[in-house]
Amino acid sequence: MSTFEKDFLSNYLRFGLGSMPKADIDALVMHLLDTYGLDGSPLVIYSNQTVSERLKTPVAKVKKLRYDAALKFGGRIEDQAQGRLLAALSKASLEPEGEKICLIIEDSLAKNWLQGQLKIHQHIFDYSFNTEIVKVSAAGLFEVLSAVFDPAEIEVFKKGYDEAKKKKTDKERLETFKGVAKKFAEGAAKTAGEGVVKVLRAHIGL
Repeated sequence: MSTFEKDFLSNYLRFGLGSMPKADIDALVMHLLDTYGLDGSPLVIYSNQTVSERLKTPVAKVKKLRYDAALKFGGRIEDQAQGRLLAALSKASLEPEGEKICLIIEDSLAKNWLQGQLKIHQHIFDYSFNTEIVKVSAAGLFEVLSAVFDPAEIEVFKKGYDEAKKKKTDKERLETFKGVAKKFAEGAAKTAGEGVVKVLRAHIGL
């Protein structure tokens, strides 16, 4: 019996045969497909659009199933949210003037968590042009990160961000910032714990 099958049955039979609602079964299958894939390649590294095409399922449904799967079968919500946010941050970009950081977040759990944290700290986020592109002030993002991740990692990130802003061209600023953001994501995950590291690695394909 494959690991996929074992995990499915252990979850499906947890409360007795036939007790799991269809919606939860669909979410469980989505979770297992993201974890193990169809042909040994986990789907978690692919966009909602790509998964939609492969599974012949509307994008909106894929997005909802992934959100439900994360909540019900992904483990600790904090680990999931933090790991997924770091995965998005590892690929973040910097606006030309350098005051706002742009994250592409397809993942509803990570986006909702980040937006909730920004609201708590009374910072404004902008996704007016595309709901999957979140633009947030560097100051706001650093405040949220400081409340969750290791202070030493945050300080290194801030210094790297300041160095990126000093670059002469937009291309140099962007390239420098991307390197700094990726390094921060990896370091912050390690200090946050194995659960966050596991989620980060899964979402960036390591």
